[in-house]
Amino acid sequence: MTDSLPRRLAAASLVLLITAAPGLRAQNGLPLLDDASLVPRGLLRLRTPVVWTRYDQRFTQSGVTGIGAAFTSDALGASQLAPLSIADSLIEAMAASPFSLSLGKSRLNAMVREEHVPFVLEYGVLSRLSFSVTVPVIRKRLSGLLLLDSSGANVGPNPQRLSAAAASNNAIVQAQFVAAAQQLQVKLAACGSNPAGAGCAALLPRQAEALALIASSTTFAQAASTLYGATGSSGQAFVPSASSAAQASIAARVGTFNLQYKDLLAQTADLLTTIPAGAAGPAGSANLASYVESELGRDSLRSDRVLGVGDVEIGMKYLVVNRPSDVGPGFRLLVASSVSLPSGTRRAPVAVADLRIANGAVGFDLRGIAEWRLGRAGLTATGSATSLGKNSVMPAYDSRIVTTAVEPRWHVTGPLELHGSWALRVGDLSGNAQFAGGGVSFSTVGSYKRGDRPLPMEMRFTHLEAVSGTAGVERLTRDQVEVRLYYSLGRH
Repeated sequence: MTDSLPRRLAAASLVLLITAAPGLRAQNGLPLLDDASLVPRGLLRLRTPVVWTRYDQRFTQSGVTGIGAAFTSDALGASQLAPLSIADSLIEAMAASPFSLSLGKSRLNAMVREEHVPFVLEYGVLSRLSFSVTVPVIRKRLSGLLLLDSSGANVGPNPQRLSAAAASNNAIVQAQFVAAAQQLQVKLAACGSNPAGAGCAALLPRQAEALALIASSTTFAQAASTLYGATGSSGQAFVPSASSAAQASIAARVGTFNLQYKDLLAQTADLLTTIPAGAAGPAGSANLASYVESELGRDSLRSDRVLGVGDVEIGMKYLVVNRPSDVGPGFRLLVASSVSLPSGTRRAPVAVADLRIANGAVGFDLRGIAEWRLGRAGLTATGSATSLGKNSVMPAYDSRIVTTAVEPRWHVTGPLELHGSWALRVGDLSGNAQFAGGGVSFSTVGSYKRGDRPLPMEMRFTHLEAVSGTAGVERLTRDQVEVRLYYSLGRH
């Protein structure tokens, strides 16, 4: 091509793609790896890449950690599961002493695997232009083993939810506190009307003390209702173990309230004889998993899977510059674009990993692919910018993504080549990730273009591993195997 304007425009586009939005942060994974090949005019190409992705770790500020780290602790409590802070504060208030809730030692071993099989159909409309349709089939699986050791546990499953006897016991607790408060209130009212009545001479000077007792015992009873449960209330999922120090402190406070009521009412009979029902034993892994799934409304900690169709894409690719390597360095430059439609199966993230296989919004992608070749050596550079729309139904995800990739190549023979791979993906929410790897490819497209063979074929394998990333980004391993088959739809 002699006109330099298309080259300048294409070069500017590629530079823009590679350098755009340097401050954005990355999302895990990479799009389908691409190269500078173009479907010859009149041919139909079926691409069936198979991409296996797996990870069991995430990057941190200082290294990596398992994806189950959020549920791994020597004392699993409110620091790992924020909703447990409600029970934590209630127990501390009722025991009137510092308390830190612990379900025991926990460990979650988890791994996420993904199989991505997109069916890509491309057609060479012109010698420099092709169109494509991509229908991805995706399966994501979370395999997890949740272990919970009761060592150090001071709470357990709330018997209010498990036993009719415990529920009856807690109802009696509430009834006794109400009756004691009412009895003292009635006595105060009677002494106010008749100061000369029996016991009034001793009670009236302590009226402020009596009112304070009614208020504090009522607050205690309300906390007990919220924590342990009562008629019409199931209470919190976990309460102090019956043998714990916290339960002993709570029992002691019930006894103290009882003595205060007896003293003020000048009677010998006990008014508060029942304490809230403590947990019979520590929680197990099944109790914890059920709490996360049922109580918190999150998906499984142990295993889950999603299988469905991802968002369909419609795209095009145009060959801007094609300078053969017969004499001197060869150079090819292609620009490509695609639109993804919100047609895929939607799925929200689980508690441990994101099993979403569709974005649920329209997306737009613009790519530039440049390839240089000199003798047996070659280099491919790719830059892409992706914009995804927002959807209120789906959880937050990156709406702007920029990817750059570089592949140095060595042509062993005409159709066979080896390549290294380096890629960087950045996005606006979840952080950056850098990948490195390599692979091998086999292609007879060059022979086909020279007329040596009737129809070409291509095979390609690439292995990539995340070598660095922003804290929270998955440290994934990815393998992509691809076979490309060509079909002729007529003369060309």
